[in-house]
Amino acid sequence: MQFDKHTRLLVIAAHEDDEVLGCGGTLAKAIHAGAKVAVQFLGEGVSARFPIGQYDSPEFARQTAQRRSEAQKALKVLGIKEAHFGKRYCCQFDTLPVISIVKEIEARMEAFRPTILLTHNPSEVNIDHRITYQAVEIACRPTRSWVPDAIYTFEIICSGNWKFDPFFKPNTFVDIKKFWNKKMKAWACYEGEARPFPFPRSNKGLEVLANFRGMSAGLELAEAFCQVRAKS
Repeated sequence: MQFDKHTRLLVIAAHEDDEVLGCGGTLAKAIHAGAKVAVQFLGEGVSARFPIGQYDSPEFARQTAQRRSEAQKALKVLGIKEAHFGKRYCCQFDTLPVISIVKEIEARMEAFRPTILLTHNPSEVNIDHRITYQAVEIACRPTRSWVPDAIYTFEIICSGNWKFDPFFKPNTFVDIKKFWNKKMKAWACYEGEARPFPFPRSNKGLEVLANFRGMSAGLELAEAFCQVRAKS
């Protein structure tokens, strides 16, 4: 995956924090190379922690506002200036018509005109991640000029590694050694999301995954992707 000043990279993520977990180092690397990066969040990331339908409490409002603030801080650390926030409830994308998600993705692509698109892969426990992948797949039918030439999927630790089968099968590895500290600084903005190792979404868990993926390509620290489409 190569980046330069002509690169326009769009991330379609289900929730706030997926951008850091799945591709934070890669985004920092792309921006360093002069690329323009934008993120589209399709939903929020806290409602799954509340009883279904009980979203009118002061605590829900507090946690939702905190997650938005944390996301904005993380994006600033990575150097991302353009982000759009959806309001779909976490882990409830399956209650909505997929076409509504497809239309939002299509509108973002038409407005941003990406050359590269990064999104979730289908081998995830989280239903929102799988539906996001499905919606992107539908939206990226190569019939419009604003559909990007290169599309890659990423993995989310704590969702992908808990899948029974099939597992994520990457074929592209981005060296993020020089941007590891920036990824971890952005991750630290999401206060309370990490837990002690061996929980996957821990600082050590993220590093173990980056080491493991790096070994596949002779790298020390890497983020893994699956290239699902490329035109040249």
